[in-house]
Amino acid sequence: MDAAALRAQFPVVAETAFFNHAAVSPMPVRACLAGQAVFEDRCQRASADYFRWLDAVAAARGLAAKLLGTVPQQVAFTGNTSHGLGLVAAGLDFAPGDTVAVTWPDFPTLRFPFDNLAARGVRVVEIPKHDGRVDLDAARRVIPGCRLVVASTVDWATGVAAPVAELAGLCREAGALFCLDAIQSLGALPMDVTALGVDFLAAGCHKWQLGPMGLGIFYVAPGAASRLDTVLAGWRSMRDAEELRGEFALKDGAGRFEPGTQDIAGVCAYGASLTLFDELGMETVRERIFAAVDLLAAGLDERGLAVVSPLSGPGRSGILAFAHGNAPALFKYLMGHNVAVSLRDGRIRLAPHCYADASDAARLFKALDAFDGR
Repeated sequence: MDAAALRAQFPVVAETAFFNHAAVSPMPVRACLAGQAVFEDRCQRASADYFRWLDAVAAARGLAAKLLGTVPQQVAFTGNTSHGLGLVAAGLDFAPGDTVAVTWPDFPTLRFPFDNLAARGVRVVEIPKHDGRVDLDAARRVIPGCRLVVASTVDWATGVAAPVAELAGLCREAGALFCLDAIQSLGALPMDVTALGVDFLAAGCHKWQLGPMGLGIFYVAPGAASRLDTVLAGWRSMRDAEELRGEFALKDGAGRFEPGTQDIAGVCAYGASLTLFDELGMETVRERIFAAVDLLAAGLDERGLAVVSPLSGPGRSGILAFAHGNAPALFKYLMGHNVAVSLRDGRIRLAPHCYADASDAARLFKALDAFDGR
C-alpha cells in the first residue's frame, strides 16, 4: 500500500494534524465500514448472518495473534486493558504475603487491579522509573521473591520503551510470572510474546491498533494458562459453545476468558484495522512512525524546544514528548487550531502513526510559531 492510499484511510487529516494515537485514535475507513456492515446486517436481517460474523471474529483473532507473535488459541477478546489485567489479578492463586512488582510511576491501571488485592494480604512493590526509564538495577533487587511482575511496554508520558527482554529474563531467573500492559506499543512497534517469554499481556485496541473503544485483547502463554483460574465463566467459555450442550468443559487456551456474547461489530471493525498492519508489515509501520517522529523532533529542535523522549536506541517508541514554558496554554491553543496532541506531566505529547506526513508537521509548526505564550 502506497502512502497516498494509506492516508486516504484516515479522512481526519483533511481538517486535523493528528498526533494523538497515545490517547484515542481515529479509525480507518475500512474499520468503520466493517463495523457499520454488521449493524446494517442486524437492522435488515437480524441474526441471519450470525455464523458469517463468527468467521469474521475468527479472522480478527488470527490477525491479532499474528500481531502478538502467537497462535489464535492464546488470544481472547476483552473489554479493555484493565479487563485483561483484572483477569490476571483475580485469576492467580495469590496467598497472604505474596508480592506483585509494578513499574512505577506509570499509568494508574497498571497497579490498581493488584492494589485491589490488599484485603487478601497481597503487597504491591515498585520497580522505580526515572522520567519514564525503568531502573534495571532496582529491578534486579525487587523481582526476586515476587509472584508476578507487571510492566508497561512504553511509558505513557515520556514515550520511553521499557527493556522488556531484560525484565523477562529477570523474571525467568527469579521464577516470577511476567505480565505486560502493551497498549502504548502494540500497533506501533513489532511484538513477539513467544520469543520474549511473556506470560500474560493486555492491550486496549483504541490507540495504536486503530480499533474501537471498549475492546481489548488478552494473551495467555501456554505454560501459564493452567495457573490462571477462569474467574468469569459463561456459555462461550466452553469447548463446544455453539452446540449448547450444557456440559461444563472449558476451552483450552484463552477462549475460556470470553464468557458470553461479544461486540461482534467492534471485533469486525478491529479486524479490518488489523488488515492494514498485515498489508504493510510491522517493520514498515515502525519505520514510518519513526520517520514522522524524526521530522517532528527536527522541527522542535530548530525552535529550541527540548525533547525528552529517546530518538534512537531500544528506548524509542512512537511517542515524542517535549517541554514548553507554558505547556497547558500551548495544549489548549493547539487543540483549538486542529492539532491533536495531549498534555502529560506538564509536557506536550505527540504520537503520530504511520500515515502522518510533512503536511501534518507543517500544520503543527505553523500553529506553534503563531502561539504567543498566553
